[in-house]
Amino acid sequence: MKKIILLYTYLKKGMKRTKNLKITPATHEMLKKYCEDNGLKMFAFVEKLIKEKCKPKTDLYGDEL
Repeated sequence: MKKIILLYTYLKKGMKRTKNLKITPATHEMLKKYCEDNGLKMFAFVEKLIKEKCKPKTDLYGDEL
């Protein structure tokens, strides 16, 4: 049941397909350990980091620079 809800949530948000990122095994282990220690899901944590660090910069009025 959880898988159906999760799939529905992704499709509802417009996410058509997932993409793979290539990272080194050492980085993967570091990420995995961090997420396990903090009770996080790896994919959600990586998506959050990318959205935080890569969003376009805006000016005082919210317009893109």
